[in-house]
Amino acid sequence: MTRLYASAGAVVATGVTDPRLLMLDQTRANGERQTVAPKGRLEPGEAPLAAALREVTEEAGLTGLRYAGYLGRESYQFTDHDAVPAAKTVDWFLLTTDNTTATAAAGEGFTEARWHTPADAATTASHPGFVAFLDRAATIARWRGNGPLPFSTVLDAAVRDIAAAAQPLLDPHPTAGIAVCGSAARGDFVDGWSDIDLIAYGLPRNDDLTATLTGLVTGTATRLGAPISLHVADDTGRRVPPAGPLHDTKLQTALRRIGVDVAVIAGAAPTTQPPPAEPDPHAALTDLHTFAADRAAQPASGIPARRDRARRILSVTCSAARLAALTIDEQADLRLPALVDVLDRHHPGARITHLLRDYDAFRRGGAPDLDTAEQLAGHAAAAIDDLIRRLHQPAATG
Repeated sequence: MTRLYASAGAVVATGVTDPRLLMLDQTRANGERQTVAPKGRLEPGEAPLAAALREVTEEAGLTGLRYAGYLGRESYQFTDHDAVPAAKTVDWFLLTTDNTTATAAAGEGFTEARWHTPADAATTASHPGFVAFLDRAATIARWRGNGPLPFSTVLDAAVRDIAAAAQPLLDPHPTAGIAVCGSAARGDFVDGWSDIDLIAYGLPRNDDLTATLTGLVTGTATRLGAPISLHVADDTGRRVPPAGPLHDTKLQTALRRIGVDVAVIAGAAPTTQPPPAEPDPHAALTDLHTFAADRAAQPASGIPARRDRARRILSVTCSAARLAALTIDEQADLRLPALVDVLDRHHPGARITHLLRDYDAFRRGGAPDLDTAEQLAGHAAAAIDDLIRRLHQPAATG
């Protein structure tokens, strides 16, 4: 029997302009010296995000931390102190701070807290497997620094407030949880443009919990003036309430990516897998194409309505590209630059890759220009149609 441990930790960054990353020097009880990031085991009933925030405060003395994104899950096996086989998962978050006065916790063997450039942090890290998470944090910071596009204080408030309020509601339900997904998890959230997407899962059927959580999210959205959505799955993995196969596909895809680019922020990690994905994405892509074409044909008067129309059309275009990428690699990196690279290798010359490159630049600049958004959205339906046709042709190799 393998003993299981769950931990969480954080890469703490100072911002997007010339960022520095926090690393801790530690001397273990056996005399081994190492350089690590703050992390530790989840306490009973504690979600990964809460654990990561707590560990940074306990091990580095930092407060005033802000949620910025999710970096993924590390998994490894080892032999425990009593020779029992063990396995551990570590959920890594990206947090930001304006306070660089860190104090290493001497009681836990930490000797110094130091702020490194991303390159130096990767060089000094003691565990090779952790370097991938440092690289991901650096990639997010570089992407935002090109704008520059500061990390969102609205996203931080929404995620942490919902997590704190939802946790006691979920405590009586050991299989239920809430996770953050989409750009709010990938680190490329853009204020005034991106939605904050959440999923809830493992909820008991015929229970008031769904309505309570939905009310919590709606109230937070109103208070913060932010677009926040909650998509709910019951304990069979089916959407509540039913909303058609396309919505089921998107929800089930998100559930499968918990630990990749979907982060648990309250409650427990899923204990069961969602229903199998449809092997052919054609129907879902066709639905997305229809949505884009229909929205483009609908009149919109006034700047808010025009902006919302363009935003939604471009959002479903990204969804189409991500569905296509997942047919190539179920663990694909779904940030736009990486997404373009995957599709370009397998479908060179596809219209959607050119559109997404331009859209990525638009978002990286803060998505300020409505005319540009509408021009990009005007190419969406044709780009999705081209992608559908290419998926029925042999893919390029290389």
